[in-house]
Amino acid sequence: MQAPRPYPSAVAQTESTTPAGTRGLELLSARAAIVHDWFQGYHGSERVVEAMRTGLFEPGSEPDVYTFQAARELLPAGLAAAIVQESRLARLPGIRQVGHRPGHWRLLLPYMPRYFSGLDLDRYDLVVSSSHACAVNVRPREDATHVCYCYTPIRYAWMPDTEARRVGGLRGAGLRALRGRLQRIDLEASRRPDGYVAISEAVRERIRRFYGRDAAVVHPPVDVEDFDPTAEKEPRRFLWAHRLVAYKQPEVVIEAFRGLPYNLTMVGVGPLEDELRASLPPNVELRGWVSREELARLYERASGFVHVGEEDFGITMVEALAAGTPVVGLDAGGARDIVRPGEDGILVKRANPESVRTAVRQVAATEWDRRALAARAAEFSRERFLERMLDVVESLRP
Repeated sequence: MQAPRPYPSAVAQTESTTPAGTRGLELLSARAAIVHDWFQGYHGSERVVEAMRTGLFEPGSEPDVYTFQAARELLPAGLAAAIVQESRLARLPGIRQVGHRPGHWRLLLPYMPRYFSGLDLDRYDLVVSSSHACAVNVRPREDATHVCYCYTPIRYAWMPDTEARRVGGLRGAGLRALRGRLQRIDLEASRRPDGYVAISEAVRERIRRFYGRDAAVVHPPVDVEDFDPTAEKEPRRFLWAHRLVAYKQPEVVIEAFRGLPYNLTMVGVGPLEDELRASLPPNVELRGWVSREELARLYERASGFVHVGEEDFGITMVEALAAGTPVVGLDAGGARDIVRPGEDGILVKRANPESVRTAVRQVAATEWDRRALAARAAEFSRERFLERMLDVVESLRP
């Protein structure tokens, strides 16, 4: 195995402001594969894979995609067609995902490292493992370049309590018994990539802490052009748009708005929906699923956006800024990469009703420069992502 190559300091900082293609950067022509943990829908990490697949490579050199499980019917047609292999076990009736019905393929987690390490990738000169779980276990041939785009080191192994709060699933005695084995396997796999790319400084720090390796930071791409920062705002209207799960802190936000002279629109679906609806104050409305177009209009009309759950990155906060909407966020995780306190919004030290209520009042009482907020969001655009990824990949190739 090749020794991991160090990052040039300019790559690690990734401070260039020029969109991809305008600095003479050449798209990749290497025979390549992207290996992604699983496709259970078309969300943040899946959009990253599609951006890499369609934006980093020359026409005709698009990479093949490997994964453990794919709900192809929920993916763009081009991405679904690019998937050349997934696990046969994950496709078994009763195990596989059908549409939005999740199935039981997550129970195969103990088998996933073996699946990924057994993939035949000898034909590829470049392999990108898109990993928040087990994809990093791939074993390209020794002279190939392996780049790991890391959303987080696997939570089941290194942050089991956090993972249980986020999505449920494996927990209790079963998770504790599996944790040590997953840590050993993951630590061994972490030594193989030629370079790591983290989605935020928070994830970069985890990579250092758990693996003893450094990483470049390349934030995920956000479709900032979908939003109009000059649209008319609705005074006193705030927006919250997330899954209705505990770690997104919807109860805290609802209590923060109880009795405030501002209105809150909440958009989301999830297991807490019935419980939340039973306790909504008059100034808070909870909508279910809305179209992308309608959500964009809600971002644009809102005078403030609230997100006080801790995220590895936090795409919704960037979307709010792209719409010219300041953010109330938590001073932790990816929010620190996105929100500059006093310039793009307010960061609270603790996610409790009192702190959020105070921050909401501050945001409502402040005049915000919408164009400056949109300019901040543009730093996380698809073009910036592609430029930075090209820089990193090229720095790691022989």
